[in-house]
Amino acid sequence: MNRQALTSLSPVFNPTDQPAESLLRVRDLTARYRLEDQEFTALDRVSFDIAPGEIVGVLGESGCGKTTTALSLLRLLPDTARVTCGSVRFRGRDLLSLDESQLREVRGAEIAIIFQDSGVLNPVMRVGTLVSEVLRAHQECSARQAREEVEAFFAAIGLGESARIYEAYPHQLSGGQCQRIAIAQALICKPRLVIADEPTASLDANTASDILGFVKRLKESSDTSFLFISHDPATLATIADRILVMYAGQIVEDGPLDEVYSRPLHPYTQALLQCAPQPMATKFSARGKRMLPCIPGNPPDPLEELRGCSFSDRCADRMKVCDSQKPGQIETSVCRSVRCLKYEDR
Repeated sequence: MNRQALTSLSPVFNPTDQPAESLLRVRDLTARYRLEDQEFTALDRVSFDIAPGEIVGVLGESGCGKTTTALSLLRLLPDTARVTCGSVRFRGRDLLSLDESQLREVRGAEIAIIFQDSGVLNPVMRVGTLVSEVLRAHQECSARQAREEVEAFFAAIGLGESARIYEAYPHQLSGGQCQRIAIAQALICKPRLVIADEPTASLDANTASDILGFVKRLKESSDTSFLFISHDPATLATIADRILVMYAGQIVEDGPLDEVYSRPLHPYTQALLQCAPQPMATKFSARGKRMLPCIPGNPPDPLEELRGCSFSDRCADRMKVCDSQKPGQIETSVCRSVRCLKYEDR
């Protein structure tokens, strides 16, 4: 799928339609991991906003910081990691300053997270009970009322025979059904913000399409906002209003999806879109073997301190200054920014 095809799938997003007050406001979020006697920066001054009813896509290769961003927002990082600075304001409250009891009130009820791996489901509990417990933890309702609401929700997300599904254990369901259960757990309380970390990556095309359709309907019906993480430009093209492109722990490009996909500014964004699946994307070697498009080289070693741009070794537009100077985030318009030295004098 080429850039034009990706753009044609995307919804039209006008930044002037965005409410003045953000639902989520992240500023200079920085996180570090400890590896034996060394530490490295996994997130480096990450800043972005999410408006009510907005779907923000996060795009990038594995290891770029997408999942660390998601876990940092709800303070779910492993013991080997910590947030070292920054702020995460949700509806005016800084989540990084809340105590654990205050955070429990936010998690699930106001902000929910969907993981890629449905293996997080408790294998010894019926899936209906798993979802009902989330509902009853945040809302006053009887067991019967909870069951009725959960079964109705199962039907809404495409789980037929919802009464039978309610009584099933995870091992009795398919992978796609288990992923829908995990999504039901996250959405049953109708949170204001949902963090979706590659929720369709391991699903077949039909199931993934159904889930993406449900996400869009939920956004339209209840003004729910999403931070939708994916390594696949085509997935985000069908759902996102705005795109954050991440590389080596930083946001290197930010803007409305249709503009970023039709006119990418950062060389890394350009390379990612060129690697998106498309019928004519293959080249042939001298021996006649097909060669898939790829970004040459590897991401930088996180333990290595870089003097210049983290993408310079792989960049087709590399300049001499890129090896010695770190680019800042540059606003190229009221709704777009890019972290690239090519734009510093504009």
